Amino acid sequence: MNTSIYHSINCFFLFSFLGYMLECIVLTYENKKPVLNRGFGHGPFCIIYGFGAAGAMILLKPLADNPIQLYFAAMVMATFMEIVTARMMIRLFGSFWWDYSRKFMNYKGIICLESSIAWGFLGIFYFRFLNGFVNGMAGRIPDDFERMVALSLLAFYMADFIYTMRMRLRGDDDEDEDASMIGRLKVY
Repeated sequence: MNTSIYHSINCFFLFSFLGYMLECIVLTYENKKPVLNRGFGHGPFCIIYGFGAAGAMILLKPLADNPIQLYFAAMVMATFMEIVTARMMIRLFGSFWWDYSRKFMNYKGIICLESSIAWGFLGIFYFRFLNGFVNGMAGRIPDDFERMVALSLLAFYMADFIYTMRMRLRGDDDEDEDASMIGRLKVY
């Protein structure tokens, strides 16, 4: 299996793209209207899923053959990531981009039992199917282009991140609130 840094970067962005798609689909279903932007920036990436996949590979791989332990460890890890991400967003922007406050057994709208249960199943799905699929897809990038694709994705995301961060810190969100920020919870 290809394990170059460029392959890893391409996998990171594939996981981030799939997380973006998952978020859009789930929120479109829940809100009964299209949700087309669930990432921090303007591109189609939710990088928390890229970090989650990397974290799962590092922290949860020893549990991959024990579905019960894997389920609970994935549930705890992803729920912890939601808490940390929400706290960072609250500190930077005074808000975070989801709202579980109407869901059963939630904590300040940041985490809820329903999502935590789903994270456990996603952890099992990751090790049983998704990791192999994403690595296979990234492996299809010809060796001659692997570096260019990885560096282009990094450059695009960094430019998008810097632009978005500047806009949000200045309060100049240029996005349509209805389309992109469904679930945004203002914290006072």
